[in-house]
Amino acid sequence: MAAPAAPLDTRERLLTAALEAFGRRDYEGVSVRTICAAANANVAAISYHFGNKHGLYMATAHYLVDGLHAGMADTLERVRQQTPDCEGADCRRLLTDLLGGLARSVLFGPFADNAAAFIFREQNRPSAAFDILFDGLMRPMEESLATLVGRLLGVPADSRYITLLTHALVGQVIAFRAARETILRRLGQTTFNAQEVDEIADLICQNTLAMLQGLAEGASA
Repeated sequence: MAAPAAPLDTRERLLTAALEAFGRRDYEGVSVRTICAAANANVAAISYHFGNKHGLYMATAHYLVDGLHAGMADTLERVRQQTPDCEGADCRRLLTDLLGGLARSVLFGPFADNAAAFIFREQNRPSAAFDILFDGLMRPMEESLATLVGRLLGVPADSRYITLLTHALVGQVIAFRAARETILRRLGQTTFNAQEVDEIADLICQNTLAMLQGLAEGASA
């Protein structure tokens, strides 16, 4: 019989509760007492672990970044190691690994709903926490994708064209997250299971490869 999972410590309980609370409401609409009640923690724990509410909010952004990275750790490390020498089919494989992994994390990760809500709120009304999200998550992800796409198309990865194209590719994932209720209603469902998320990730990857092939063929015509 497996041993029961160790209970979360106070700091992690507060971060988990904060991510949910700040995902549901904006910063001003969330009280420290609400978070502490959800985390079964004393209000003084906020001061001890984070200093104040703002410190908790910033720590929540770091917690989100770390959590999403943990879910993709193997993929990110493989991409980091293999990208410098990849060509052709290897680049395409790494690209689909990365984009597919992103889709699975965003659509079916352990705190996908709360993470997405937090990120979308920061996209609409960026605060100092957006720097944490951008530097720790968005920029590294898009730069890794840009390197692979640039190699496949023979265009500098830091060019404006590749930057825009890479963002468009990521947008395929965001569309299924931001407009999730639309596609769920069209499908007559209330949620996605892991198998269905795999189907979506595969579709996004197939569409991406077809798009890049068309762009490459158009450039060489």
